[in-house]
Amino acid sequence: MRYFNVDQIYADLITGRTTRTLVYSSLVRARKREQPDRVEMFEEAIRRFDEWRATPNFTPLTS
Repeated sequence: MRYFNVDQIYADLITGRTTRTLVYSSLVRARKREQPDRVEMFEEAIRRFDEWRATPNFTPLTS
């Protein structure tokens, strides 16, 4: 899937439609292709997802 904003990636991570590993690989690919705007977008989504997972009483959402 092609992502266009941080909220879209974050929502897919929370609902389980995508994995952190897949988002991270997209981040690495964007770095290799020298796409700083996409690198920033993927980094922010991963950061937000990690914060969400670190919250007390974390319970994954299912779709």
